[in-house]
Amino acid sequence: MSLLTPWFLAGLGLLSVPIIIHLTHRQRSRVTVFPSLMFLRKLPFKSMNRRRIRHPLLFALRCAAIVLLALAFARPFLDTTEGVEGGSARDVVLLLDVSASLGFGDRWEAALDSARAVLDGLGEGDRVAVASFDEQAWERLSLTLDLEAARTVLEGLSPTHLGTRLEAGLQLAGRILAEPEGRVRDVALISDFQRTGWEDGDRVRLPDGVSLRAASVAGEAEDDAAANVALAEAALRTADGGRVRLVARLANMGETPVDALPVSLEVGGRTVATRPVDMPPRGTGTVVFEDLALPEGRSRARLTIPGDGLEIDDVFRFVAASETGLRTLILGTSRGAEDPSLFLERALGIGEAPRIEASRAPASGIDAAGLSSIDFVVLNDGDLADAGRAGRLRDWVSAGGGLLIVLGPGARMDRWSAAGQGLLGAEPGPLVDVGEGRRLSWLDYDHPVFELFSTPRSGDFASARFVRFWRVEPAEGTAVLARFDSGEPALLEHVVGEGRVLVWTSTLDRFWNDLALQPVFLPFVHRLALHATGYREPERWIAAGGVLELGSLVGAGDEGFADGEGEWVLVDPTGDRHQLEIAEGPTWIDFPETGFYQVEARDDAARAVTVAVNPRIAESDLAPVATERVVEAVAGTAPTGATGEGGATVDGEEVPRRAELWWLLLLLAALVLGVESVLANLWTRRRPASALTGA
Repeated sequence: MSLLTPWFLAGLGLLSVPIIIHLTHRQRSRVTVFPSLMFLRKLPFKSMNRRRIRHPLLFALRCAAIVLLALAFARPFLDTTEGVEGGSARDVVLLLDVSASLGFGDRWEAALDSARAVLDGLGEGDRVAVASFDEQAWERLSLTLDLEAARTVLEGLSPTHLGTRLEAGLQLAGRILAEPEGRVRDVALISDFQRTGWEDGDRVRLPDGVSLRAASVAGEAEDDAAANVALAEAALRTADGGRVRLVARLANMGETPVDALPVSLEVGGRTVATRPVDMPPRGTGTVVFEDLALPEGRSRARLTIPGDGLEIDDVFRFVAASETGLRTLILGTSRGAEDPSLFLERALGIGEAPRIEASRAPASGIDAAGLSSIDFVVLNDGDLADAGRAGRLRDWVSAGGGLLIVLGPGARMDRWSAAGQGLLGAEPGPLVDVGEGRRLSWLDYDHPVFELFSTPRSGDFASARFVRFWRVEPAEGTAVLARFDSGEPALLEHVVGEGRVLVWTSTLDRFWNDLALQPVFLPFVHRLALHATGYREPERWIAAGGVLELGSLVGAGDEGFADGEGEWVLVDPTGDRHQLEIAEGPTWIDFPETGFYQVEARDDAARAVTVAVNPRIAESDLAPVATERVVEAVAGTAPTGATGEGGATVDGEEVPRRAELWWLLLLLAALVLGVESVLANLWTRRRPASALTGA
């Protein structure tokens, strides 16, 4: 028998308590005070330590209870390996981690060696199933007596490009061994036990009677922590003149600093620049490539660093393409010395994701030719009384344009044409003049415009004070996105054809409110522009294991390629071509490997979209979780060291099964204390009154 926590045996020192009670108890006299003691004789009262135990059984029971409690907390267990090795029939699930981190150093070969050792330890009548897992789990071989088939399956496995999720593998193993058949049931888990793969693992429990043996192939912590650097991200920003600025972020997962690591940028297969980067231990670094000239269209680009122990994260792929930004036209009128578009224009001009190129024109200057090259129009403090002007703007919105109507003092909605009121999406009302001011009291934080501000300390709209605004009554189909504290709408939205119209019922300068002076003004204006135009940042890369919808993917390609209809082919990073099955509804495409994929029309290979796929950055963090923690959480036992399966060995040591006895000892201690309590009540008698004594 062995003990898991032997230091609890120090509790045996409490055996002194019953000794003190039984042998050193002093009997004390009772003193009765009288008014006068002249007629009483003083008698001496003797008190002395007991020299014998009056109730030996009570003494023994109390000592036994303390001994049992101390032993229970020390958690004794019995070694039961002999029964398994003696030929008991077993069902074993060989659960092998095949995630990308197994490609570090010689981990994969160590994992295969451990798996072979498990098979070598099985005897006649034992069955084995082979399962593998990364982010998902697969049963590679059902329970079988054919050990050679299991060896063949093992030889066909290799590390994937996906992340680690221990929970998925353990759940599958539990399902395989869910039905008891009178056989010993075990799971042999072989993994590097990445800490990032165990975030939700403590929610997994194996079925009753199923034991877990965990074999870690992670090396010593100091060795594994040595210089694994990962390329984590690449962000492109297009500046004026079409030049591009690229910012690359790297992560040092090791415990040693990195000095002057060269980072190379390749575009279209040609190296265009190399920059050095320094990183602290367990820190990050940034490399900036300035003033890049990219080829026309979308090009394949890569960031590379010198190879280290884990090669899969030494290359970062992305699609490089310069962007023109959102072309914005502000239609407005002058307000004497005031410039109603000043704050709006400057807010739109700040920011790079995406760049917003704003120009101005008078509200009366709306023409179809001028609108054809515009993505976003702001009608700022203008009117749509002219039916022809309103009609041209409505046709442009119906074709997919985004319009923001800002109702200022020059709006004069009572004069608007029917086409203009159709763009408004509401019944015009009177001007509300509130001397004490109104506040924004309700925002639809589920809407894309306000979603950015939904978290704590992300922006306060309630601090803005509004003294004037137009009262409008939303028409059917018009949604209210924000309201004042009096209940009137502040921001409305409705759809016109393929486009979208937003209506703000006050000004976007300091004339009727002070929102332009609040910190939320700039991001709020940007969200209005992005939502009105339906802008989505181009998908330059995705993580391995991700999926994309065919219709949205091909919509990012050339003109005439956005309908998603016809026959499509997926070309994977190895060059193999796969026919895509087009079904009713969305067609989703999986990207399980790192590299460049290409989606192209079967009848026209020139019409193609490239997708760059990179490993998940979490898979580059090789820090392990303790195998003891995994075993205790999943199987309810805490191993004393490395664990193996039956005759299998891990790090050269065989670890037996355990039958823990702490619960039985606690039960016996409770029984002993119960008997002691009953006997103490029966044997204890009230002592006779003490003799009266004088002072």
